[in-house]
Amino acid sequence: MRWSLLCCVLLVSACADWQRPPLTAPYRAGEPLLQEQALVGLAPDGRAAAVQLIDAELLAFDARGGETRRLAAAPENVARATARRLRADGRRAVPLLAGIAAEEWRDAKSVASSAGFAAREPAEPEPGKRRWPITGAPGAGSLPLLVRTALTSGEPRAFALLLGERPGGDAGGDEVELAQQPIVGTPIEGELWLWHGTAWLLSGSVAEGEPLRRAVGLRRGSLARGEARIHNAHGYSDYSAGELDAARREFDRAIAADPRFVDALYNAASTAALADRPEEAIEYLRRAVEVDARRVQVLGRDDDALKILRRRPEVRALLGMKRAPPETSEERKDR
Repeated sequence: MRWSLLCCVLLVSACADWQRPPLTAPYRAGEPLLQEQALVGLAPDGRAAAVQLIDAELLAFDARGGETRRLAAAPENVARATARRLRADGRRAVPLLAGIAAEEWRDAKSVASSAGFAAREPAEPEPGKRRWPITGAPGAGSLPLLVRTALTSGEPRAFALLLGERPGGDAGGDEVELAQQPIVGTPIEGELWLWHGTAWLLSGSVAEGEPLRRAVGLRRGSLARGEARIHNAHGYSDYSAGELDAARREFDRAIAADPRFVDALYNAASTAALADRPEEAIEYLRRAVEVDARRVQVLGRDDDALKILRRRPEVRALLGMKRAPPETSEERKDR
């Protein structure tokens, strides 16, 4: 067996995409595993400090699941005492590490605080419901939005953290998934922290039978990126319907929510090009290339909205094109 109790920083950039593997290692039947995290502090930029306990004979901890920086390690006797208590109560389908660590390793929060991670209370959901009303970005209209958690029905099952519009105060409608935590066995639903455009969801599961297999961990979701995706989807619908003014408003809202969302930047460029605003289109393309040049090049080389702009050398440079595309018969007629 091995024991490890440590305080670590979970970097925002490493956990932004829910499609990455989770911070808690997925486990398979027959493998003993005890792994749990507890949030102990948040930094102003949305990063989190967490206490983590690992107690396992076989453990797959995928480094792609989240880049960490070690702040401190608990003394061995503290790690052993914490592991014993967590194993003893590990069948309970509730988060346990936060309370145990607060008693066994009282220095953890002070270590996090000295590194700039202040203790924060979880967000309070609506009474009797697992949903949290929030207000969108001011530049995007400060629209009412709703964060909620739900169990997916697929295999493997998972806790999903969802962001959506809130028509009539009901969940559902236009929703996007911010984070996902795969589960095996009995679900363990913990807390949610909403802080400076970032959501941290604590959740996991405990499997039935022997040996004990328990995994509870943090997953991060970007509220800003989620809001941008909602507006971008609306804008694309308007764009497809030929409603360019409405599309422009929605893409502008998406960019206001997340200025580095490349899809919204590119779509704003296409909309401006179709609306005969070439300089505006080129500026959006430049901004999109600064974020993800490869994606812009893939999208832009055959986009009919940009066919006239592709004759300009600076646009071909942005799209990675060495020469002008062949002139079509329609373009010859337009000259």
